[in-house]
This record gives sequence, structure tokens and C-alpha cells, in this order.
Amino acid sequence: MKINYFVLPILLFLFCFLGSIYLFTIPAKDLTTLNWLKIPYLDKIIHIGIFFTLCFTFSFALNPLYSKKISAPILIAIVLLFVSYGTGVEFYQENYVEGRSFEIADIAADAFGCLLFMAWYKYGSILKKSWSR
Repeated sequence: MKINYFVLPILLFLFCFLGSIYLFTIPAKDLTTLNWLKIPYLDKIIHIGIFFTLCFTFSFALNPLYSKKISAPILIAIVLLFVSYGTGVEFYQENYVEGRSFEIADIAADAFGCLLFMAWYKYGSILKKSWSR
């Protein structure tokens, strides 16, 4: 069975998005058994990575809709969408996930991951061209 190349990026995004939901809803008692999570600020680095990946896979899923690069207003909308998602996750954790709490630092890490993606998307091709000379 041949899978349409428009479907694969959407499936990749959905896999990452659903994976993030799973990670953000794990009760704290289940997270404390992971010794490597005791590295200082590793959770913030994980937040940055998750939100960079969410923005990347979402833009990758949108790419077939655009003949050229995604415009700046769309990039800003993607960043705002996922920063809102990150903020919503913090409220959800505070109210519904046992042992997890609302952290402004997590929202900042989420926003940084989104902004890092935006900078990479906007300026990555410029850097790639200058390094290839």
C-alpha cells in the first residue's frame, strides 16, 4: 500500500503531539523513578526540545500547503499556538495530574523552544548557505 507523501508529515506531527500529551500527564510518582531526571534543569531542556519538535513537525505538516517557505505571520501563529498549548498543559497539570504543578519556568522553556524553532526556520537556510561556501 502506497502512503501519500502529504499524509506522512501529518502522522509524524500527530505522533509527536500525542507523545507530548502522554509525557505531560504522567503522575509525578512515576517520574521520580527515573534517576536521570535528577540532572539540574534537565526538565527545562526537555520542554525546549519537545516544543521545538512540535513546531517543527507542525510546520513540516503544513509545508505541502505552501509552494515556498512558510511566511512570518504563519510562523508567529505556530509559536503562539504552541505557547498556548504549553500554558494549557501547565493549568491541566496543576488541576488534574497527581503530584504535578503549574510552573512559569516550564512555560518560559516551552516559549524558548518555539522561538528557537522560529529562529532556526527563519535563519537556518541563511546559515546553511554561508557554511557551504
